[in-house]
Amino acid sequence: MNGYLALIFGAVVGSSLRYFLSVLNISIAGLPITTILVNISGSALAGFFLNKFNGSIYIFLYIGLFGSYTTLSSFNIDLFNLMSEKLFLKAFIFFTLNIFLSFIFFLFILSSKFKN
Repeated sequence: MNGYLALIFGAVVGSSLRYFLSVLNISIAGLPITTILVNISGSALAGFFLNKFNGSIYIFLYIGLFGSYTTLSSFNIDLFNLMSEKLFLKAFIFFTLNIFLSFIFFLFILSSKFKN
């Protein structure tokens, strides 16, 4: 039961943060920057906290908070909208920034933990 409550609380926090940022609707040169920022920050935080917790705290952070904060559905919607508008270069840049930078931040934060 503690795990389930941790999941619920984490999901409420993560989805609330995601909603708050989506209301800002940041866009640069037609690219939906909000989704990119969410995915990068979520990946960086996931890398920072990786293997630091288990049990209910792990469920709260990784499944609840990060799972609802970094939403693949928003990424897919934004990418689809760019492609539907035939903005293929912007779609490619958006895709690359999301996937590449999210992984780089995850890797950077994760590797910096092991240097100390």
